Parts: sequence; structure tokens; C-alpha cells
Amino acid sequence: MDFYPVDTAQQFEFDKVINYILVHCRCQPSRELVKQIKPVKNTERLLLLLQQTNEYKITLEHRIPFPDTTFTDLSKVIALLHIQGSVLTAEQFCMIRSVSDTVNTIIAFLNEKQKQFPALYVLVAKLYITSDIIHKINAIIDIQPEVKSSASKELTFVRNELSSKRRESDRRFRSFVNDLKKLGWLRDNEENFYNGRRVLSVLAEHKRDVKGLVHGSSDTGKTTFIEPYSTIEINNEIAELEQQEKREIFRLLRQLTEQTKPYYNLIKNYQEALVQIDFTRAKALFSIEISAILPQIEKQPVIRLKQARHPLLYLQNIQVNKTTVPLNIHINTQNRIIVISGPNAGGKSITLKTVGLLQIMLQSGLLVSVSEDSTMSLFQQLYSDIGDSQSIEHELSTYSSRLLKMKYFLEHVTRRTLVLIDEFGTGSDPELGGAIAEVLLEELTAKKAFGLITTHYTNIKLLAEKLTGVQNACMIFDAETLQPQYELQVGRPGSSYTFEVAQKIGLPVSILNRAKKKIKTDKLKLNTMLGTLQKEKQKLSLLQQHHIEQEKKATEALKIYQNFIQKLEKKTTQNREKQEEHNKLLELGRRLNILSEEWEKSKVKKEVIQKFVSLMTSEKKKKLEKKSAESRAKNKEKVIAKKLQEIKPGSIVRLFNSKQTGEVIEIKRNKAKVMFGDIKSIVSLENLELT
Repeated sequence: MDFYPVDTAQQFEFDKVINYILVHCRCQPSRELVKQIKPVKNTERLLLLLQQTNEYKITLEHRIPFPDTTFTDLSKVIALLHIQGSVLTAEQFCMIRSVSDTVNTIIAFLNEKQKQFPALYVLVAKLYITSDIIHKINAIIDIQPEVKSSASKELTFVRNELSSKRRESDRRFRSFVNDLKKLGWLRDNEENFYNGRRVLSVLAEHKRDVKGLVHGSSDTGKTTFIEPYSTIEINNEIAELEQQEKREIFRLLRQLTEQTKPYYNLIKNYQEALVQIDFTRAKALFSIEISAILPQIEKQPVIRLKQARHPLLYLQNIQVNKTTVPLNIHINTQNRIIVISGPNAGGKSITLKTVGLLQIMLQSGLLVSVSEDSTMSLFQQLYSDIGDSQSIEHELSTYSSRLLKMKYFLEHVTRRTLVLIDEFGTGSDPELGGAIAEVLLEELTAKKAFGLITTHYTNIKLLAEKLTGVQNACMIFDAETLQPQYELQVGRPGSSYTFEVAQKIGLPVSILNRAKKKIKTDKLKLNTMLGTLQKEKQKLSLLQQHHIEQEKKATEALKIYQNFIQKLEKKTTQNREKQEEHNKLLELGRRLNILSEEWEKSKVKKEVIQKFVSLMTSEKKKKLEKKSAESRAKNKEKVIAKKLQEIKPGSIVRLFNSKQTGEVIEIKRNKAKVMFGDIKSIVSLENLELT
């Protein structure tokens, strides 16, 4: 996306957006990437950046356990690794080990989640997991970080000797201290270190009484620092061993550096991947901060913003616990330009800036603060004219500067240009400036440019009604309280409420009446009509909202009623079935009572038993028939469902146990109309089969 003028992004406060993102960066290289954010001209690259930010945002919002991406910047270490003869420190090797471990974990995670996060996977697609670097460093460096004693036999020997010599030196030194303490020749601090040597803090008056090497004295001269003769030799041995230890450590680090250099490119790529991930994470965190999403992106030029909020205004309002009124706006190939009118401080400019800033953010790879059902596209140019463009350097007035911009616009606009102009036509005589503004609007429309224009000029509002592809819109203003509602309504122009505002602040009525007489009658009538129309529109909007709420309540009540009826019918059916079962049991009980009485009275028990068996058999038969009927009904439903999938209008079928075939003409529910020769027949689907 190209800008004109070149500072367009700054005019829309894109630099403040960058500052918000910088806060979320963890390292300097990713901060540098954020500072370089600007519109991306390569569409494929832009869509990838947007998708990467969106996928990282998903991991944060849904608390998907993305690996920890905290890392130490390796820029200086990588630079050293590339220099011939350089030797890295133990701390620097620990940094390489930590980065390698972090990247290996991220690669493993994204390999597993490649289908879920394909755009993030691109960041590590060319990398591979390897533990070689970690193993080589672990063999030499511990977690402290220090070179391990086990790194070489020489270092093991030297450190063992050092440990032994230091213990012996300490034993001798403590023995000497105890002897001198008894004599009272030592200061309270007893011992100290002087030029790296362990010395006694001896009272100056006893310095000649102590056998040892004098290293110096305190500033006051009251204390003399003496190294006992009994420890000098062993301390010299310790110093020599320490030099041996340093030489061996240096040798091991130099060797490890040479072993690590073949991995230079991989380590460099690890660093770059982590920087890109941190860069993406910072953008994702900012997206969550402003409740941003990735809108649908269409190839054809369109701006369909739903519940759009200016991100900086949104963050500012959150701090003061204030609501940000969202914006709905739609520009497409049929309605390319919207002319927004209405009173000052009503939100015209913030609407313009919201659209401009969101478009710049999207084309710079940032998610935008709109609702999920919003649609945007990518423009090749964004031309703007907002604020005071007076140029002292070129001795240009505001109006001259604006005309130069308009000249550039007309020479360079295309069908993929978004033009944003605030206070269109102002800066000169209203009649003359308005006439030029009309012609400019006609030219922008003829060149099929897209745009948002704010204006107070009546002639521009009237022209917008006539021009194809141009729509009027206004910022809603409460005509009673003269308070802005910060809501955009597309489809009609708005009144500037010039006289109403003047009257409210207390300008005398006589002054206002004189002013009205100086205005053309038609213009005054139009302004009054627009004000009246806005009042009626507000009333109608309230009535419509009330109607929607009532309709919603009625729909909910109907749903509750229907649920109640369904439950009632189900309950009635269950009660009826229970009653029928109860009646059957009563009848069975009555017949059993009769048999019981016959059993008591009859002498021929065999007949009674036969009647009882007959009764039980009859009941069992009824139950089996009922179960069989239910089973047949279920099977019939399955068969018909299967037939509905197989048999369609035009299918050739035949009846079961018949050779005669026919063509299906129509299917209704579970029956088909079939032509058997010249005869039409209605046949149940369960009795048909495909030939």
C-alpha cells in the first residue's frame, strides 16, 4: 500500500499502535521488527503474517499450552561464533543450550499441531530438532554456568590439587590467627585479602613481631596487612594451580567453540525463529488487548465493518471506564464513496480515522478491532487529507495545500485506491470552494475510487444524493439535548445544528434571527428539514427497537408455550398408556379372582388349571404381538429411510415378487408414484426395489 502524503500513517496515529505492541516484546531484535512494521505489498506474505498472529492469539485466548518462548538474545554470541579464533564463555554456551532446548520444544509442538496451526508451523518448517549441540555443551558446562571438573583429566587433577592445597592453607592460616588472637595483636576483622592474597589484619605497633610478608597498610596506617611465612609457599602453589586451571578451562572452551561452529547457521536460524515468534506473540497480545480479530478478506474492494472501534480510543476509554460506541459502515463497488455530515464534535473525524487506521493495521499484518462478521479487502493506495496542512516552508495556505493534494489524488487514483478526506471543500470561500469540491467529488466518482468524506457543505450533500456510487451518511445527534450519539447512519445527510447550538450557548435570539435573514431561504429550509428528519428518524428508531424487543418477547413466549404443549401432550400420552395398562391389570385381576373363586368351589381342579393356563397364554401372546408390531414399525422406518436414499425420481424399480418394472415419477413421504407401462400406481417404498 502506497501513502500520500508520506506521513499518512503518522496522521492516523499508527505510530502509537506500534508503541503499544513494543511493550509486549521480550527482546531487542523483536522490538526492531515491530518498529519496522508497515504495509506489506506482497499479498501472500501479508496473509501469512495475519494468519500467524491470529493463530498465536487463539493459543493465548484458549489457553493452549504453547511452549515457553522466553529466550536470551543470541545476537552478540552468534556474531562472536562467526569470528575466526573467537572463544565463547561458559555463560554464552549456556545461552546457546537454553535457546536450542527452547526451539526443540517449539518444533516438536508445532510438528504435532501442524494442521491446527499451519501458519505458525511455517516459522519452524525449515528447522530440525537436534540434541547434538546440547550434548556437546552438557559434556563441558554445568548449569551454574561453570566448566565441569569432569570435562578433562587435567582439570580434574588440578581442581583436586587446588582443593587439597586450599584446605591445608586454610588450616595453617587459622592456626596462626588463633595464636595471634591470644596475644591481642590482630584487629577485629582479623583477616583480609590484599592483591588476591590472604593476609592478617595486624595492629601497626606489632607488625615487627609477626613473621610474614608485609603487603601494605590501611589508609589510616593503624593496620598492617601481613601474609604469614607459613602460608606463602603453599599460596604460591595455589596461585600456580589456579593459572593451570584457567589455561585448561580456556583450552576446553576453545575446543567447544570449534565443535559448535559447524552449527552456526542452525543456531542463527534458531535465533531468527524465536525472534519471529516473539514478534508474532507481541502482535497477538495487542490484538487481545483491543479485542481484535482477523476479518474475512475478499479480493474485490470492499469495507464492511461491523462493531468497529478505534483501537486507541478503545484503550483510552477502558482506562477511564467509558464505553466506546462501535461503528458500522459498508463501502462496496455499488456504493464506493460515503459523504458524512453532521454537527461538529459529533464523531465524523473519528469515524474517518477509525476506517483509515484499521485499514493501515490490516495491511501491516495486524488484526483489527471489529466483529467476526466484518469483511475487508486490500487497497493499493491510501490517500488522505486530514488536519491543517498549512506549509510555511513552501509558503502555502491551508487551502492551497489541500488543492495540491486533490490534484495528486485525481492524477493517481485507481479502482483500488481508498481516499479519506476530512472537512471536504473548506479553507476558502464557501460558494467557490464548494463548487470546486463538487467537481472534485464528481471526478473521484468517475474514476471509481473508494472513499470517506466528511463535510458541512450543503451542495456536497445534495450532490451525493444525485451521484451514482455515492451515499450520504450522518452522525446521530440528539435534537432535544444537542448531545452527540457518536453513531453513524448511512442513507441520508445530517444537519449541522448551527442555530440550535448557538441558541443553546446563549446567543441572543435577535442576533440569530438577523443571521437567518442573511441566509438563502432554500438553504435554511433544507437545514431545518434535515434537523426535523433526524428527529423523526430517532423516534422511528426507538419505535422500531421497541417493536423488535416486543417481537422477541412474543417469540420467546411462543417458544415457552410450544414447549409446554409438547410436554403436556407427552404427559397425556404417558398417562393414557398408564391408564390402559392399569385397566388391563384390573381386568386380569378380575378374571383371576373369578378363577380363584372357581378353584375354591370346583371339585374338578383340572378344568380351573386349564382356564388359568389359557388366560396366561393369551396374555403372553398379546405382549408378543405388541412387541412384534413395535419391532415391525421400527424395521419399516429403517427400510423406508434406506429406500429414500436409494430411490429417487427417475429410478427404475419393480415390486417385490414381480418382474414388472416401472419409473418413479414422484416421491412423497414414504410413498412413490410409479409408471408401470401406461398405468400410474401409488406404492409404499418398502414394497419397491431398484432393478
